[in-house]
Amino acid sequence: MNKTIKPALLLFIIAVTVVCYLPGLTGHFISDDGVNIRINPYLKIDSLDFSALWQAASYGGANPLSRPISMASFAVNHYFFGMNPYYFKAINLGIHLVNGVLVFVLARLLLGMHLRIRGAADDHAAAWVALAVAAIWLLHPFNLTGVLYVVQRMTSLSALFTLAGLALYLHGRKKLLDGSRSGFVAIGAAIFVFTPLAALCKENGALLPLLILVVEATLLRWNAPDRDTRRMLTAIVGLSAAVPLLFGLFYVLNNPSLILGGYAWRDFSLTERLMTEARVLWFYLHMIVLPSMGEMGLHHDDILISRSLFSPWTTLPAIAGLLLLAVAAFVLRHKHPLLTFGIAFFFAGHVMESTIIPLELAFEHRNYLPMFGILLPLAYYALDPRLHVSSVRVRRAAFLLLVILFAGLTATRAQQWGDTLMMRTLEVERHPRSVRAHTDLAILYFYLPPTSREDEIDLYNKSMFHFRQAAENAPSNIAGLTGMLAANAERMMPMDEALLAMLEQRLATVPFGPPNKNSLIGVVRCIASGVCVVSAEVVERLYRAAMSNPLLTGSHRSQIITEFGNLPPEIRPKAEPSRMDQ
Repeated sequence: MNKTIKPALLLFIIAVTVVCYLPGLTGHFISDDGVNIRINPYLKIDSLDFSALWQAASYGGANPLSRPISMASFAVNHYFFGMNPYYFKAINLGIHLVNGVLVFVLARLLLGMHLRIRGAADDHAAAWVALAVAAIWLLHPFNLTGVLYVVQRMTSLSALFTLAGLALYLHGRKKLLDGSRSGFVAIGAAIFVFTPLAALCKENGALLPLLILVVEATLLRWNAPDRDTRRMLTAIVGLSAAVPLLFGLFYVLNNPSLILGGYAWRDFSLTERLMTEARVLWFYLHMIVLPSMGEMGLHHDDILISRSLFSPWTTLPAIAGLLLLAVAAFVLRHKHPLLTFGIAFFFAGHVMESTIIPLELAFEHRNYLPMFGILLPLAYYALDPRLHVSSVRVRRAAFLLLVILFAGLTATRAQQWGDTLMMRTLEVERHPRSVRAHTDLAILYFYLPPTSREDEIDLYNKSMFHFRQAAENAPSNIAGLTGMLAANAERMMPMDEALLAMLEQRLATVPFGPPNKNSLIGVVRCIASGVCVVSAEVVERLYRAAMSNPLLTGSHRSQIITEFGNLPPEIRPKAEPSRMDQ
């Protein structure tokens, strides 16, 4: 009977997930979807031949590995369905559902093997807990940006290959425990095939060997039928995790500018980032266990930066709290290994995006995979009847209510995201200091079809208001100014000299990271398409201002030069002197 119930329940959970997400599929492209997908000419292929797919796959912007699998998937999406965001989001939802099944498989294998090694094998309990983990993971509102924010297919695809790699590894480990060395074939494939596949979707897929190491160190404990098998297993897993880590550390120490150079265009230092991330990780944990609609959002670029251990005052307690959490994980490793696993998995999943690399400070989708480490022990301790018999009904009822709450929050949030005006208005209300939230709302107001001349003027004024708010919120950001320039250029309005002068000043002086680079690329592509009409003089002024910025270097500089070089000959800026182009 149970063998029939469990697949039926998994299908029911998947169906509920689809129902919750369906209202969100009608939303528009948002934020980085624009430069990466909507106005990316390399994705607009008209055939599926190798050269077209290769060109699309190779255009991953400034990302180290170009994320070719993700980019190719966007191109295939366009080939079959055009640039309709509905189908991009629908494919993302499909990937999310597949990942939910993989979460179920992974949780079942992991718990089953862990209980077997501890001499408490219970496949029935493992299957029910795995169902609960899949349900809460699929329906968690914090995972919504990984689904409905189209460009984050990079995150969900990387997670797909990582989850599949972990499951395949556990399949191989089960064979080893059963005495068959053929398990090493699956283990080798998991590490050496699925790690590159995950990393070619998004760079943090390279963490797969580290996550496998966490599994072994906390739950499986290198258990093997004989000493030789154990030694071989330790060597494969240990080296696959340690060698890339040591190589990366050695390379960074010998090329410190690889990391430190990125902070030249951020408004925080390496130290400030690390202090801020301590607070961000606690925010993530809070949202995973008990999410709040008022605190969630697409953008968290308004987060207060920790300038010292006491500014804001929560910085030092956050750091101390993380250290205590790590100590607790170590102390409890024998008595409560699942807690140790959960904490270690969560931390390992954030090693790349929440430590020293000069990325933006916080995004919800960064928890898409790491939250598995929190949800597995949460489900296990809530549902296992052997832990505290008298409270099992209360725990199970509380967990069921939590799943229902998560489903309701996800459905509500998806409905908001399906109504783009509502979604962007709420983003501004919840994050009034966010540059991106104001910019997104300004763009939407600009493109909303007016019902009358008065409505047209009102929408234009609202658009300009939010562009100005974006410009005022962050003097080191050009998105608000480029937005105003593009909006006026589309209407073929006379150029505002004050606006142009302010934009020139910022182009010449601001840190030129991905947000500013993408803002400039967006307006240049608008000009190249003929939608934004500006004179050759304006183009020249923008180009010269950007090229004079000493902080515009490397691949970002090359991209800007390439984009301006794609403009029609009559407005293309003159070649920059060789000194400035090098």
